[in-house]
Amino acid sequence: MKTAIDSLSGKIMLNKLSRTDRITYLCLFLFALVIVFTSTYCPLNFRRMHVDSSVYVTITQGITRGQLPYRDFADNKGPLAYLYSVPGLFLGGFTGIWITEILFMFISVLFAYKAALFFGGRRIALIGTFLSFIALLAFFSVNAGTEEYALPCMMISLYIFSKHFFKPDEPVKMLELILLGMCFSSAIMVRQNTFPLWLGFCLVITIGSLIKGRYAELGKYIFGFCIGIALVLGPIFLYLNINGITGDFFSHAIFGGAAKGFGGLNLKETAKNYFLVISRNYSAIPLALGIFWIISKSKQGNSHFYYGYGISCFLMILFLSFTEGDSHFNMLLIPFFVPALTFLANLVFSAFSGFKYKTAITVFFFCFLLSEGLVKYLYDMTKIISDKSGADLIRAGKMIDDNTGPGDTIISLGFNGYIYPFTKRAAASKYIYQGSGLNYLPGAKEEFISGLVNNPPSIIAVFTAEDGNGMGNYMEDWHSPVYYLIANEYNLLSGENGYYLFRRNNR
Repeated sequence: MKTAIDSLSGKIMLNKLSRTDRITYLCLFLFALVIVFTSTYCPLNFRRMHVDSSVYVTITQGITRGQLPYRDFADNKGPLAYLYSVPGLFLGGFTGIWITEILFMFISVLFAYKAALFFGGRRIALIGTFLSFIALLAFFSVNAGTEEYALPCMMISLYIFSKHFFKPDEPVKMLELILLGMCFSSAIMVRQNTFPLWLGFCLVITIGSLIKGRYAELGKYIFGFCIGIALVLGPIFLYLNINGITGDFFSHAIFGGAAKGFGGLNLKETAKNYFLVISRNYSAIPLALGIFWIISKSKQGNSHFYYGYGISCFLMILFLSFTEGDSHFNMLLIPFFVPALTFLANLVFSAFSGFKYKTAITVFFFCFLLSEGLVKYLYDMTKIISDKSGADLIRAGKMIDDNTGPGDTIISLGFNGYIYPFTKRAAASKYIYQGSGLNYLPGAKEEFISGLVNNPPSIIAVFTAEDGNGMGNYMEDWHSPVYYLIANEYNLLSGENGYYLFRRNNR
């Protein structure tokens, strides 16, 4: 009788935990949905996307039309930065990309929570995850961007590393090692400078295994990790080879990307940028706490996690410092916020243990501390109602299509690729944007200019919305010959909808 009662109690408890898990996962999904609700791709009101995103989406659109990255479009990101958006764009347009964002963000939030459980109970882990992604809101200015698409792989890897160090009695499964390698290679095939997260932890694991003489175990780690890398890089390089763009990939994404990252490198600028990066929305917290953990927990059994965490965090900030970058680059630090803010939330929660509403007090305290993210989110929320830039792009694209025919080409001058996804016309040059990272590709400027001079596009578009006259997009070394061409062979078609549209005279 007692055995039957115990069995029934166990089943009831299991059902109760399962229900708790379901509620937790539902909360995490809703939180992911809230994060991307203000995305420019939100179907409630599509808006002009970020500069970088406009380039990625233009290349993604080209892929759906049978064109190829690197050959038909010049850019310095990994191929997955474009390929991830292909299914969503092909099946559901910008709404499809928005759904892709929700999926990627949910995976990120879910594994952030799983990693946070190593630093606090369920409630504290949920709070830590919530707070870490509030910090993300301050940096979330790129939608369908490289940081957003690399984040799930970084969060999954953080969870696997945490599990390895905090549950040493559980042998690491081969599947986890393979997944770790897949996450690493997937992330660097989106954005190359994400690798410090793996570098710091893997360095500590390797040294620890060598010191303890666990050579067979280390061999297992390396073997599984390499299999995971091969499972991702194999299909990617097969795709590149089949399409004959492997050389273009290395030229643009590897050598061009490295030249951009290290091109203006000097000690003074790097140090200046380092402090700039950690000054953004309390990004110094993970680094400071990592240093504190290394010192204070050096004699504890799980100290190796803190060594890996501190080294990885330092290196991530260092590689973000080689180029100043925009604030959205700091999204790559979000994985380091998760352990840090969960740990700090646990301390604050304990400090208010005698209060009835200690959970609410803890959340309010950190929301105030990280209010920059919340304020930015609320500001972005107002744009869903007030921002009409998406409608402007649709009208400008329609005007281009109405005044050109099949086979005609266009070009947009400046850093962005806003207009291309809204017209049926192909770009007249693979340099759909100019300057920036393309300055590091040998012969890029000369190829861009000679291509337009020898085969002038039917429409030349100059974005004007940011400064009213379009000169903010003007780069003399790239554009001077093109403006000379406009003056002699083009007439102004329109100055509305955020663009000066110049149509070639012979049309």
